[in-house]
Amino acid sequence: MAQIREIKTKIRSIKNTQKITSAMEMVAASKMRKTQQRMMASRPYAEKMLQVIQHVAKASLEYRHPFLIERPLKRAGYIIVSSDSGLCGGLNNNLFRAVLKDMAQRSQQGIEIDLALLGVKAEAFFRVYGGNVVAVATHLGDKPTVNDLLGVIKTMLDHYREEKIDAIYLCFN
Repeated sequence: MAQIREIKTKIRSIKNTQKITSAMEMVAASKMRKTQQRMMASRPYAEKMLQVIQHVAKASLEYRHPFLIERPLKRAGYIIVSSDSGLCGGLNNNLFRAVLKDMAQRSQQGIEIDLALLGVKAEAFFRVYGGNVVAVATHLGDKPTVNDLLGVIKTMLDHYREEKIDAIYLCFN
């Protein structure tokens, strides 16, 4: 009799856990949809900015900004942006798979790699996978501010300025 009661309690507990997990998935999906909408709304601005930057980079100015000078690639830096929490399907896994593929190609060419990680999932993944991690920022929330990102980005830009790395790649979904 006690066994039947224990089994029923376990079943109820599992069903409650399923309900909570389902609710969390719906919240995560809603947040992701909102983020995708914001991203799509900002895309025309980003494309226009890219055109302007490319136009300025091609212009023959007397002053050449250090970030616009191309140099032979011996060491690359990757800024990898992931989420802080799960429940978003293969979002982070697809990102990491693509980054690892690109890193493997560069490693075969003899290019060394530094990593700057944004997000808990990126930190956890590369803690297990390994790699030369030079900067990490986690627990940024849904709407990180520039101040939250400044340390990681500044680290990579300083490495570029000091010619410790020759290129920086931004990896995100």
